[in-house]
Amino acid sequence: MRNILRWTTALSVLAASPAFANELTDTNYPDTRRGDVVETLFGEEIADPYRWLENDVREDKEVADWVARQSAFTDSYLKQLPQRGWFEEKVRGLLDFERFGLPDKAGKRYFYTRNSGLLNQSQLFVRDGLDGEPRLLIDPNTWASDGATALSGWTPSKEGSYLLYSVQDGGSDWRILHVLDVATGKVLEDEIRWVKFSDLAWVGEKGFLYSRYPAPGEGEAFQSANYDHTVYYHELGTPQSQDVVVYRTPEHPEYNHSVTATQDGHWAIVTSSIGTDARFEIHAIDLTRKDWTPRVVVGGFDDAWELVEGMGDKLWFVTNKDAPRKRLVQIDLGGKTPKMHEVVPQAEDILERAGIVGNRLVLNYMRDAASHAVIVGLDGKSAQEFSLSGIGTASGFHGKPGDPETFYSFTSFNRPPSIFRMNIETGETTPFAEPEMDFDPEDFAIEQRFYASKDGTKVPMFIVRRKDVVAAGKPVPTLLYGYGGFDIALTPGFSASRMAWIQAGGAYVLANLRGGGEYGRAWHDPDGARTSRTSLMISLRRAST
Repeated sequence: MRNILRWTTALSVLAASPAFANELTDTNYPDTRRGDVVETLFGEEIADPYRWLENDVREDKEVADWVARQSAFTDSYLKQLPQRGWFEEKVRGLLDFERFGLPDKAGKRYFYTRNSGLLNQSQLFVRDGLDGEPRLLIDPNTWASDGATALSGWTPSKEGSYLLYSVQDGGSDWRILHVLDVATGKVLEDEIRWVKFSDLAWVGEKGFLYSRYPAPGEGEAFQSANYDHTVYYHELGTPQSQDVVVYRTPEHPEYNHSVTATQDGHWAIVTSSIGTDARFEIHAIDLTRKDWTPRVVVGGFDDAWELVEGMGDKLWFVTNKDAPRKRLVQIDLGGKTPKMHEVVPQAEDILERAGIVGNRLVLNYMRDAASHAVIVGLDGKSAQEFSLSGIGTASGFHGKPGDPETFYSFTSFNRPPSIFRMNIETGETTPFAEPEMDFDPEDFAIEQRFYASKDGTKVPMFIVRRKDVVAAGKPVPTLLYGYGGFDIALTPGFSASRMAWIQAGGAYVLANLRGGGEYGRAWHDPDGARTSRTSLMISLRRAST
């Protein structure tokens, strides 16, 4: 197993003078029992005195007591921090705003999440038509008194008759699937267990595809490794025991398999992976046939492949095959052998995702860790830049072939996410949901600068401050955050705790370290050599000089 810490780092550094200097009382850490576990590995005796802390906190009373004592100690220490009360009140106030998730249109219905402000979990609503009255479908806040049971994922059937949703309990990776009749709000008897790392894909209005593991043995649900990830089909109104195996690899039980389906219901696409690397195999299943035999589309775990959409026998994918900054390709499954051709070549910017809306493609690019969008025809031609509101992050642009309507979200360090509706044919954009805040985003300055790493590579970083702090030209307490790993890009986004820090007069700096996904494969995995932890530390330190 690879050493994750060798390749990734996430650091928060408080620089300059403390904002509120004060002496804290001496710390008395709770006692931790040392066990007598000793193992012999490669001829060496290795002591592991704290092995008992790996036991499940939900089942081991000693571990639960240790966690409770540690939590109580932490709370008592934090209460001593000067100005903690001010920050707590400020953060609570900044969190108390109405926020929406991106709408998902199915038939004539619009499904979306909404949080009125300080709800522990967002609620799920539906509208019959864009201007219809919002109707509450699911309120996960009523599921558990401790608020730890969450609505994890959901997807409506094509016509919006049913809603398939997953429930997460206590932060576990396991999910339980349920189905709701949208018209009546009634939850059906269908219940699917032992689902983990699964997408959800409807097949018509009467069944769906999902991924799960075999049921674990008694006491092993939260401690043992999982193998034999399998894609199943479930027909509404039948017990889980009758679900049909659609795809599995018993000869490779370590493989993971997720599944999605094209909007026209023609193809199910199975994406297989090993570990966390974005290197996939792709199989297609023709849902129009009675024989659901998987067909190889892309073999070998060499490159990233993300399905955009399918129309008939043609599938569009975003891939980094022969394109470290990614490109858009079309694969035709009409013949005996899949045929691929390039639709949009690799650009200078990173192609993050794409979607087919109406009769056009919306391409979501990242340039120096900030978003911009381009609209092209299905043939990749007639490019048109789509203007966004300054430095920030755009997401969404989902849609359906033949339907010109799409929604997207935009956020930045000084702007909570706002949802916009766009007609792809006319270019008309209107707000769907914009939060009301008690501050003016224009009071804050967002700068992007570049600094040289040890080997001379230019590394981008964002600096966020109040404009009056910038004008004063004096050093201020600074929170510096950097991350580089797992091909993850850190882009501008709103955080209540960060905004409280900035409003108090501090500065926030985000460094986009190598190892992330800001500039594609060459940034994440240069020449096949992972970015070392040491080089990340050096790069982060240089951001503060």
